[in-house]
Amino acid sequence: MAGSLLHTETLRLGAAEITRIADGESVTWPLPALFAGADSTLLAEAAPLLPPGHLDPAAGTIGLSFNLCLIRTPDFTALIDAGIGAGKERPSRPAWHRRESPLLETLAALGVAPDGVDIVVNTHLHADHVGWNTRRENGRWVPSFPRARYVIPRVELDHLAARQAADPATPALHGAYADSILPVIEAGLVEPANPPCTIAPGLLLHPAPGHSPGQAIARLETAAGVFVVLADAVHVTLQLARPELTSNFCANPAQAVATRRALLEGLSAEGALVMAYHFPPPSFGQVERHGEGWRLRPVVAERREGS
Repeated sequence: MAGSLLHTETLRLGAAEITRIADGESVTWPLPALFAGADSTLLAEAAPLLPPGHLDPAAGTIGLSFNLCLIRTPDFTALIDAGIGAGKERPSRPAWHRRESPLLETLAALGVAPDGVDIVVNTHLHADHVGWNTRRENGRWVPSFPRARYVIPRVELDHLAARQAADPATPALHGAYADSILPVIEAGLVEPANPPCTIAPGLLLHPAPGHSPGQAIARLETAAGVFVVLADAVHVTLQLARPELTSNFCANPAQAVATRRALLEGLSAEGALVMAYHFPPPSFGQVERHGEGWRLRPVVAERREGS
């Protein structure tokens, strides 16, 4: 992968520039691997409501991406979520095991150096959201963004620390706790957050529990409008059409559904722009009511293909 760059999409919202960076794009998953409750009738009904390429009902597959969100304003540069990472030992997740990823090179091409990132938000502590918190240097895992505040919901930090303490022999998060979270804690860069809270001018975190105990969404408020990073409160656009569908990875399914419905109701009412961590392109859009559910009205963004 040397010399290549990750795919990106960029849009502007007033003075803010928002870029989706795909640390893995359009990965095809069998539906049962993500939604045990999805059946062929549901897929056939939902497919016309989804953007092209998001769902293949005939094959029974769904497209996923792993999207970091780079937000640049006159006041700060922030990364919302930190991808799968590179060089991490993930034997229980073969697709993530010792993988390569040119995230830092892609950021450089966008004009962002590691020490130019002011804030890194981990919306929740799952392995595919924290990998680029750290990079390997001289055999050690060190913070990838040494000047950044790593903002993480306190509930997530406490829950994961308790889980690791209760079973120290089992690496938490497939090993991500040790190589992607502890190093930034030990470096003194972690800032526990208690959503709802403001973490920078116009940048807020709001609680969105269910997928994990302390998951948060990130909300950017500007004079030109609102942009929301949905994290995994909505995994894929299929859940807009069928919000009752809960992923196999949600800790509290009933709470996840309640969170999703309340969130989508509010977003559709205010016309906010959104992006979710796992939406394949087109990844930006507005949520609008459709029947008993919702759908994504894509918003055109400037797309740069990986090279």
